[in-house]
Amino acid sequence: MTQGNCPSCGAPIEFTAGTALVVVCDHCQTVVAKKGLNLEAHGKIGAIVDTDSPLQLNAEGRIGRVGYRLVGHLQKDHGAGPWDEWYAELDDGRTGWISEAEGAFYFLLASGVEQGLGYDDLHPGQRLSLKDHRFVVEERGRGRVVSAAGQLPSDVDPSADSYYVDVTGPGGVFATLDFGTERGDPEVYIGRKLKLTELGIAADQLRPRVKKVALQQARCPNCNGALELRAPDRTKRVACPYCGALLDASQGKLAFLQVLEKPDHPPLIPLGARGKLDGAQWICIGFLVRSATVEGVRYPWEEYLLFNRERGFTWLMNSNGHWVYLTPLDAGEVAVAEGVAAHLEGKRYRAFQRVTAITDAVLGEFYWEVKAGEWAEAEEYVNPPYSVNLDRNNNEVTYTRGEYLLPEVVRDAFQLKEPLPTPHGIAPSQPNPNSSAPAWKWTGLWAMVLLAVYLVVNVRAANETVLVEEVTVAQDAQSGTPTAMHFSQPFEIHKRGNVRAEVSSPVRNGWLGVQGDLVNEATGEVVSFYEEISYYSGSDSDGSWSEGGQSEAEYVSSVAPGRYVLRTTAFFDGPPQGHNYKVALVSDTPRGNWFCCALVMLLIAPALAFFRSSSFESARWAESNLGSSSND
Repeated sequence: MTQGNCPSCGAPIEFTAGTALVVVCDHCQTVVAKKGLNLEAHGKIGAIVDTDSPLQLNAEGRIGRVGYRLVGHLQKDHGAGPWDEWYAELDDGRTGWISEAEGAFYFLLASGVEQGLGYDDLHPGQRLSLKDHRFVVEERGRGRVVSAAGQLPSDVDPSADSYYVDVTGPGGVFATLDFGTERGDPEVYIGRKLKLTELGIAADQLRPRVKKVALQQARCPNCNGALELRAPDRTKRVACPYCGALLDASQGKLAFLQVLEKPDHPPLIPLGARGKLDGAQWICIGFLVRSATVEGVRYPWEEYLLFNRERGFTWLMNSNGHWVYLTPLDAGEVAVAEGVAAHLEGKRYRAFQRVTAITDAVLGEFYWEVKAGEWAEAEEYVNPPYSVNLDRNNNEVTYTRGEYLLPEVVRDAFQLKEPLPTPHGIAPSQPNPNSSAPAWKWTGLWAMVLLAVYLVVNVRAANETVLVEEVTVAQDAQSGTPTAMHFSQPFEIHKRGNVRAEVSSPVRNGWLGVQGDLVNEATGEVVSFYEEISYYSGSDSDGSWSEGGQSEAEYVSSVAPGRYVLRTTAFFDGPPQGHNYKVALVSDTPRGNWFCCALVMLLIAPALAFFRSSSFESARWAESNLGSSSND
């Protein structure tokens, strides 16, 4: 520990952190540096301004099994209000920083210097490998130290901007590349995004969060209209609903910036309305109208900013009456092949559209420096009812995961009195109401049942050959007359069922017809069948050819058991020379045509569903400027 007096005001100061090289005097805000055994004054720095941070100097916490203490505090600003960074010394000798942004905390440990990496070489959405991790560039920017307190590892220069790049990786990994004021080789700090409760700081060591009371009941400096801010501690921009003035709220009071064009109609979800979505209570604090122009046609949509003190910010988007609930994603969680597909949590999202989105109108309060006319390249990847969306400008890329909602869900969530507009057209992530998947599922199930029945019937069938009869037609026989008739010996059919009659004959370049009559000896009942055999062959300039066959089969349905005689009569042209044939009868043999007919009927429903589904998908993808038509 080093103790002494401030070179500027003489107040006592001490260095308790072994890694600290400078300390900020509590009395006069002089930055005091150690130079051997001496203390030197290195100018003054602004005093810490009150923010909503729950952290404070000398608070002790624990990450895993390692304890730490907050020994230094910086506030940086890039013109839109300060953010807080806390210098931490760990019990194991390491050092790190806790950075706060939009209610989240990033605990980062020093990981050395990365050689040969330039600030200008990194762009939002770019992928890179760093310290054995895969990252995606999420933001690049610059900030200036405007105030400080406690003990710090290096000198601070409030007159120079420091450049940084924030990158995210899968599993919540986060890193900051600090390029310093000279934009040299960056110092790398790697860690994770954590909730306040995950910092391991006891509740009695946290500061009570106090809202910016001065902003809660402020008045518009342009029209003097009363404004009620719902998130005064997070708000950076406010758009007055009375006069359309855009106001800056980053400095703890409202300052006029410009007059905006007011929206054409009031928000469908009023500012201040509270609703429950995704298991949380949200309040609507902001309203945007954005648009894209494609081939000279303007396509507008609405975005509603929702706020929950524990979960931060999220969005509801309304386009043509279709609603999408949007939640933030870390860039590192999404793998994107631009213009082709995005992958998130093992699911593939197909590229749907890429447009330049322009902010046209603004109402309410926002956590960033919103202004009319700002642009972003917007891309959408869909896997209905979900989507992955990204907005990118020159310095930042943001990812959101969308979930399609019916208007009734939004209306009931916010208890709106008036019904929301009826959707028209097809939304990119709208679920296909005609999906053929259920129909195919049930068809497959019933087809399996049908196949099981068919197999059982075939297994239980007797398939008994009850007669094999070879017949030679007499030389003087006349076609179709009793002279061409033949009677078999009696035979038994033991089980009711189909009888398959198989007739074969060695005809060549001719035909033979056989009329068969099954005569029941007991009842005299006759069951008939007719089969005709024809076979022709020859050769021509194209080579040998043939048509027809020398055997045929036919089924006789539901023949009763009993003793039978088969009477056959031959039909033919010309003399019967060489006209002999063989008849075989197989009893209780099932037919397959009923199975085929039933299967075809089963396929009608999924075929119709597939047609409707395909038509829906074709209409959806006709609106895409990146993807192509696809069936489910």
